[in-house]
Amino acid sequence: MGPATGKQTDAEAKQRIFRLFISYAKEDEKIAIAVSNAVQTALGPSAEVFIDSGLRFGLAFQDEIKKKLDETDVLVVIYSGSLKPAFAFPGMELGYFIHVMQSERTPDFPRRIVPIYLETPPDVLAGTEGVNIGISRTTLALTFEEYEAGLNIDYDNGMVKFLREFQGLVDGFREEHGLAKVPQSPEQRDLLALARKMQLAIFSHLKATPEFTLKPQKQITIRTSDAALDSVERELPPDAILVPVGTGNPMSIFGLPSVETTWAEFQNLTKNVKFRDSWVDAITSVVTSSIQSQLEVDNSQVIVSYDAKHTFRVILTTGTKYFNGVREFSLYFVEYLRRGDFGDAETTTIFKGLELLFRFRSLFLERNSDFSSMSLKIAPITAIKDTSRSLQRELNLLKRDALEAGLDKASVWAGFVDWPRLSKLSDVWRPLESRIREILPQIKGAEPEALERSRDVLVTVIQELETAMQPLNTEVICEMADKLKSFCGC
Repeated sequence: MGPATGKQTDAEAKQRIFRLFISYAKEDEKIAIAVSNAVQTALGPSAEVFIDSGLRFGLAFQDEIKKKLDETDVLVVIYSGSLKPAFAFPGMELGYFIHVMQSERTPDFPRRIVPIYLETPPDVLAGTEGVNIGISRTTLALTFEEYEAGLNIDYDNGMVKFLREFQGLVDGFREEHGLAKVPQSPEQRDLLALARKMQLAIFSHLKATPEFTLKPQKQITIRTSDAALDSVERELPPDAILVPVGTGNPMSIFGLPSVETTWAEFQNLTKNVKFRDSWVDAITSVVTSSIQSQLEVDNSQVIVSYDAKHTFRVILTTGTKYFNGVREFSLYFVEYLRRGDFGDAETTTIFKGLELLFRFRSLFLERNSDFSSMSLKIAPITAIKDTSRSLQRELNLLKRDALEAGLDKASVWAGFVDWPRLSKLSDVWRPLESRIREILPQIKGAEPEALERSRDVLVTVIQELETAMQPLNTEVICEMADKLKSFCGC
């Protein structure tokens, strides 16, 4: 069949048929089907009404859509009142059809666009005459039985006028092309019944459709492909897309606006944040673990927000693989419960300070810790990357706990600890922490031949930490314990 452009030859005219194209967002598919059924029934075999469910398998989707639009006489745009993610495709169809209309010089039939909408037409078609279905949020407060009983369809109804007009257009179209009119069936002639059936189908669908969905959780969907994942080893490909989902503003965890970004852009935008490497490790670990084993996904990862005020557990809820090789991973960032404080504020601060000191001691100053210099030195070299990730996470949690307790300020510690001792503790710890944080990412990215050398550097730094911090940690614990005794009257 030739496209609906230019003058037709006699042979082509005999094959010419009137064509309508129903354009809709995927969320409005049932509305589009109800409209399509009414229009196809009213026009009968004299016209072809197309919706994308009629596409043939194995054909390029956009190419087939454009081919159909080249042959279309009337584009019907379904609009339910809100732009959804899927509306991008109807936007493409509308834009392409407008271009086709503008590029035609001598059409055998002037093409038209007709919006069919619930309350108001889309802004881009605000000046185009269309059909208002007349189902509003107020109308949807009715039960189906109430709506059905009060539904009065007459010949002034917008959809009835639309169907009558297009029946006349089709008859005139056939006459112009030397084709006989097709006798109408009783169902075609009863336009009031057709419009009523369509209205009831649309109302029934909308009653079961959510008005909105609230997603306050912080959720990010990561989109990539099998080919891209195969090109990297236990990493995320640079062109993987991070898509913020819902109303929870998930990218705020990282101090970023909640807009789509690539994995490479994410890492670049956060390169100056001290927690960046732990974020990268946590997200990568959760995603890549699901690729290798569907049953043993690593949902144990914990991260700290960019301002160190919040802690989140990173959980993979869904991993989807499509037949075309596309991969999607849905991650939730669930905030840890923050307990309230009760009783005397000074006593509470001492308890929290002691907790931090003992946590530090158990991490670095006890021989059976995974992070002691001896444990790091004798552990299998194959385990050092995972150990370094865990150490980085623990450092971040120490930072978070100190900030949450208000113990990130020297003035608070000075209320319980001798100032010269506190100053010495800070002077020793800060450069050691910087060196540890510097070597951990190097271990993560080290090639096998350099891994042992990087491990040795870390062991050396931890040995220095043990020597310098052991006596200071003990002295501060004892001093704070004495302070606590005075509060308790011991």
